[in-house]
Amino acid sequence: MPEPLRDVIARHGLQATKALGQNFILDRQLLARIAAIPGPLDGASVYEVGPGPGGLTRALLDTGANVVAVERDRRCLPALAELEDEYADKLRVISGDAL
Repeated sequence: MPEPLRDVIARHGLQATKALGQNFILDRQLLARIAAIPGPLDGASVYEVGPGPGGLTRALLDTGANVVAVERDRRCLPALAELEDEYADKLRVISGDAL
């Protein structure tokens, strides 16, 4: 089980930036409910734009999805790299603008 997101955010000194439309949701139950909205994702490929520190990414991975996450905020990349190391076979992080 990954380190609590609150701890990851604190360790990396991250803060949500309104200019980028960021909101870091910390509630694991809420994130799990959001990830469940599209239905069963086990084995499905999910393209996530702007994962930030990876809250929803974690919830999507917990469903069994394979996730490609595109993040343009370089401050979040070290936290995502740690998650990518933990889920190397299920998560690919791309640094860049999804557009």
